[in-house]
Amino acid sequence: MKLIWSLIPLVALIFLSAFALVHASPLQQVDQLGNASLYIFGVSTLSNGTTVGVPAILSLKVTNGTGQVFLGSTPLTGTGTQAQATLSTLVACRLVNVNCNHYNFYFYITSSSSEVSGPSAGAAFAIAAMAVLTGKPLNPKIAMTGTANPDGSMGIVGDVATKSEAAAAQGMKIFLYPSDEPSPDNMTPAALAYDESLGMVAVPISSVYQAYQYFTGYNITPAANSDIYTSLYNLVMKSTYQEFNAYQQSIYSSLPEKTSTNSTVESFIRQADILIQNESAYAASGDYYVAASEMVESASYLLVAKTLEQLGTSADPSQFMAGLISSENTSIQNTYGEVTQDHLTNSSTIDLKLIAIDRLAEASSYLNSSESTLDSDLFSSAINYSFAEVKRASSLFWVGSLPTGSSNFSEAYYANLSNYYIYRASSFINYAELLGVNNPAQVNGMKSSFGAAENYQGEGHFIASIFNSLGTIATADQLIEENSISINGSVSVVENQISLSALRAIDEAEKAGITPFLGLSYYQYGNSFENTSLTYYLDFEALSMTYTNFEAGLVNASSLPFTPVLQPISVPAPTNVDWEIFGYAVLGFAIGVLVSGLLYEYRLFRLVRKNALAKLINNGPRSRKRKNNTKQRRRRNKK
Repeated sequence: MKLIWSLIPLVALIFLSAFALVHASPLQQVDQLGNASLYIFGVSTLSNGTTVGVPAILSLKVTNGTGQVFLGSTPLTGTGTQAQATLSTLVACRLVNVNCNHYNFYFYITSSSSEVSGPSAGAAFAIAAMAVLTGKPLNPKIAMTGTANPDGSMGIVGDVATKSEAAAAQGMKIFLYPSDEPSPDNMTPAALAYDESLGMVAVPISSVYQAYQYFTGYNITPAANSDIYTSLYNLVMKSTYQEFNAYQQSIYSSLPEKTSTNSTVESFIRQADILIQNESAYAASGDYYVAASEMVESASYLLVAKTLEQLGTSADPSQFMAGLISSENTSIQNTYGEVTQDHLTNSSTIDLKLIAIDRLAEASSYLNSSESTLDSDLFSSAINYSFAEVKRASSLFWVGSLPTGSSNFSEAYYANLSNYYIYRASSFINYAELLGVNNPAQVNGMKSSFGAAENYQGEGHFIASIFNSLGTIATADQLIEENSISINGSVSVVENQISLSALRAIDEAEKAGITPFLGLSYYQYGNSFENTSLTYYLDFEALSMTYTNFEAGLVNASSLPFTPVLQPISVPAPTNVDWEIFGYAVLGFAIGVLVSGLLYEYRLFRLVRKNALAKLINNGPRSRKRKNNTKQRRRRNKK
């Protein structure tokens, strides 16, 4: 008993030590990176209809974490303000080149207003985050209003003059506002005079970088580097183009008739010929990705011509088309196994795998459309089948340069990325809706991509989910930029800003040892539309920025060196479905089954015969003699 009592202090000491160790463990600590706060200003409408400016304090605490953004406030918070905080934090991380997946951001707004809503504090959210991430204090006598566009430009807001007067009354010395403000929300002479009388200066600015310089006294605006196409990128893109070109030529050479009497078939061949000339010009100038992208359309046109020609000579076109669809479905399944096998994948090369899987998803979509129109519209079925086949073949070219080996990323890591980018895409959608973007087709496309991301995640296809979330974010980026253009008409300003932002992202990624293949490719492709289509230009520049930042944000960026495997990929042109060969195959299978059955019967017969002989031997004279001897031994033992 004494021994037990003597052990109690020792047990208590061990317990307290273990408790202290657990609670002092780095895994349990939340390291705080820093704090920042600044004034923001909103507006409130009085009962008599007068609009007045209302001051509020925006505070931020940053800790280590997983990239989450939290928002609280003393008054009620509008539904879009959380989305604004998330997007602005992402903008801040982009501008200071910090991976914010390692931190959590806790914003808090204190105001006498009954509700805080709207996007006008977006740039202030970004400035607060940039200040903490760079360790620079903010000047407390400076305030601002304005949204933060994804590319770092300042977005417009309303009631600027009212907000500036409230800032002057609050004792601010400098008030920053978007330089592209249109009338009547621009600064009025009366507001400027009022501000000056209170010792405040209103300053128009065009980017968050400028706002940071005013708030901190530091200029961190990076210089643009247009020399972004590395030898590694050019090597891989040239190889991809050459493989695609060989595939396209194999389709061209397999055409039954180069000059068909069918005007529709001839039309598709002519369209393909024009595109092929353009592809050659792009390749000659070194724009291999643009050339390869054009091949998707030209090769599809050639295959449409071939398929229509075959349908015209087939005894049963519907059955022939059904055979092509069935064969292509098998090919897609087999190709999926090839592109999803384990490759030596790191931050530079993960997008090659992503786009290969996306091409297969597009192929499946085209093939579903082909099958759905098989009975009602054979022409459309043939077109959709052709695009499905070319998309499937092209997916192989994207992973053709990747050597097999261990990936840097586990399935669990892909799952976490899928969750994170769905969360981020959701915020982008909410913010775009908060701005009231007005482009139904693109809004529907954005929501469709987001729905696909959620579906793929639910099915466990995490890479496809990430790809669609990134597409959602890029489309939202584009809508936000277009919204600025539609309101203030500054096309050149927005064009230059988003292009500059994509360039900076690529440059920073390359400095970190990453070759952002897809970001570079989209940038190159977007430039091909600069003088022809503003929508496409903004779309691909936004995609470039989105994918480059995605790659740069991944962990273990350069732990695996990438040496491309530049070997030709054998992707034969699609062949005809030969029903005679199919019949022989079925007949051969039947004969094989018959022969197998006969062999099985013969083996069974021999087994039964062997058992019967064994039974006969066991029941014969020798067997009876052995039994009698056994009985005699038992009698002797009893005696």
